[in-house]
Amino acid sequence: MHASSTCGRLRSLPTLQRRLLLAAPAGRNPFLNLSTSKSTLASSSGALAPTGAATSSGGTAAAAVPATAGTATALADVTIAQFPVNFLTVRGVLFDVDGTLVDSDPLHFQAFQEILAEVGFNGGRPIDEAFFRRHISGRHNPEIAADLFPDWDENRRTAFYLDKEERYRRLAAAGLEPLEGLREFFEWVRQRGLRTAAVTNAPRANAEMILAALGIESCFEHLVLGEECTRAKPHPDPYLIAMELLGLTPGESVVFEDSPSGVAAGVAAGATVIALTTGQDPAVLQQAGAVWIVRNFRDVMAAIQAAETSADSTARGGEGSLSQSS
Repeated sequence: MHASSTCGRLRSLPTLQRRLLLAAPAGRNPFLNLSTSKSTLASSSGALAPTGAATSSGGTAAAAVPATAGTATALADVTIAQFPVNFLTVRGVLFDVDGTLVDSDPLHFQAFQEILAEVGFNGGRPIDEAFFRRHISGRHNPEIAADLFPDWDENRRTAFYLDKEERYRRLAAAGLEPLEGLREFFEWVRQRGLRTAAVTNAPRANAEMILAALGIESCFEHLVLGEECTRAKPHPDPYLIAMELLGLTPGESVVFEDSPSGVAAGVAAGATVIALTTGQDPAVLQQAGAVWIVRNFRDVMAAIQAAETSADSTARGGEGSLSQSS
């Protein structure tokens, strides 16, 4: 694997100097003091942190979607609530690949749409995006083929999804771009020495192609494949294996996902799950168990930067108070 411009070999976890807060819906936070919605909230350790929207560089609210958001919620119009993810205890970040590192679902949809029409599925009529999201996106190929073609034998199903994946790789060869803010987030993770793994239901050829195309192979210590586990997502096995490889507990891990099956796998593994809306409705991701729903990693970095700024301001204020009292 060649080195990326932002990631190098990860070092052991250093001591972090401040508590960092990530935003997520109030309804998922057992420690949220609802009476202080515009001032402060209590974290699990009793520390206080400011509530309100994290802002982007343009001054607009970072478009994270609360877990209470409905189907018609416009991402750009949502102000994020606050939920503490304590990076003094979080030691690792686990990433899905398709739809999380890169918005590849449109290519998968096209490949499935073409091949399903060719084999006569649905009377030869192309599937629509709603069908793709509900029955295909994020799932393991053998399970997809078994559900779509219960009368086919295993060899025919295998040939079907291998053909589909070959089509996808041809489409993807035209060029892939990382999700917005991904490189910046990887740099933030690297600077803090957090452990990392890519965890995917995609075939190895697909996953390695995506990581190589984005130039981010060196950002991950491990690549865990659902097809090489006893059970793929939505079962927790791939994430549990990634945690074991990295020496992490579920409470030390944060998962980034984009599909209901992936979110369910992360939740079942006991991790905190943040979901991206590259291919699914926010309400579906919420129902699967995501604690925070965002468009991309730029939203994540906006929240982190706002939390860091607030933590610095609080620290300076505390130092001022101590100086005056002395």
